[in-house]
Parts: sequence; C-alpha cells; structure tokens
Amino acid sequence: MFKKKFKRVFLALDTNNIKIAENFVKLLKKDLAGIKIGKELFSCYGPDIIKKFQKYKLPIFLDLKFHDIPTTVHKAVKAINSLKVTYLSIHSLGGNDMIKSAVKASSFTKILTVSLLSHHNQKSIKEIGINQPIQSEIKKLIQNALKNNIFGLILAPQDLGIIKKIKKKITIFVPGIRLKQNKKDEHKRSLDPLSAIKKGATYIIIGRPITKSKNPKETLKLINQEIENYLEKN
Repeated sequence: MFKKKFKRVFLALDTNNIKIAENFVKLLKKDLAGIKIGKELFSCYGPDIIKKFQKYKLPIFLDLKFHDIPTTVHKAVKAINSLKVTYLSIHSLGGNDMIKSAVKASSFTKILTVSLLSHHNQKSIKEIGINQPIQSEIKKLIQNALKNNIFGLILAPQDLGIIKKIKKKITIFVPGIRLKQNKKDEHKRSLDPLSAIKKGATYIIIGRPITKSKNPKETLKLINQEIENYLEKN
C-alpha cells in the first residue's frame, strides 16, 4: 500500500450506475487519495449518494460546478456543507460576489474554483464571446478566485504553468488526465499523470483511463508507483 502523501489520484465516478461506482471504490480504495462524484451520479441519487460513499473514509470531491446568483449559491453551498462533503467545485466565471458567498457559506466543505473547462480551446471561447488569449482569461479568473479566499483551484493540465507565474502555493486539482497510450477524447488540454504532478498538480482526477482499463487495480498502482518514485526524489 502506498503512503498517504504519495496517493494523489481522485477517482472520477462518472457513471449513473451506483453498483458499478461502488465496486470500483471497494476495489481501489486503499490506493486512492479520494473520489470525485459528479453531476451524473448526484443527479440520479441526490444527497444519499454522499452518505453511501462516506463509509469508505475517503475524501469526497463533489463536482457540481455551481454557477448562479450569489444568494442561490450561498444557500446551495450551505446545504452541501451540512452533508460534510470534503470539497465542492464552483465556477469562477460567477464573479467575485458569487465566490465570496460560496466561501462564506461553508464552514466545513472546502471550495474549489474552476476557470475554463478542459474541453475549451481558443476557438471555443471565442464562440462564447471571450476574445482575449485563453491563458490571459484563465489567469484573470484564477486571480479573482484567489483574492476571495478559495481553498483550491481546478486547472486543466496545460494551464498549470499559469499558477507558477502567479507565485502562490495552493491546492490544485487537475482533471483531463490521460495515460500516454489513451486518446485525448473531449479534453483539449490533457496531460499524463506524472507530467501533471511535475507541473504542480496536488491531486489528479482520473476516470476512464482507470475504469475502462483491463485491470483497474494494476493501472492505478502503476500510476501511483510512478508518482511515488518521482516525489521521493524531489
């Protein structure tokens, strides 16, 4: 079993089948840093899904990406906080007042902000009216989030260099992780696990490269071993 400090993988439970999700957690729990529950699973089962997985004693990242008026987000975050979820995502595009409301509403759950989702590229953000370079937009959104005392950031792998330029240490979750042999699918700005850690990721979020592999347990162990070997030397 890997030491806690070397466990950097949050397993993305991107399914609407609770049995499949639970089987993966049972199989992999000893080698995970935590689990991520997204909109699909939460929409199917609601708050009960949180209670279902809390028995495994793993940190839970509820990835709902709240983006609404400040009052609505404040009330929603308070509801999630009462469930004792470890992490919750919100959109930094919601602006300063919304981010402040989310942070103020939570006494337990740690707030993470996502700037631009990992499927975006320069062409797609232009289509929604953002004309400045994608890196400049992301940097601006990160700076706004940081000044509002969020706990951590969710960054696409190729955007990790931005936070180094800002020179602030903060917890960073990175989705869009793909093994070198995997196709990149909808994630336009993906990276392999070790490269993401080298570039500053605190935790990496991985779903299909593990759950769709022929041997999920072995795949996770190989990822962990590669990360441990690197971190022990650095």
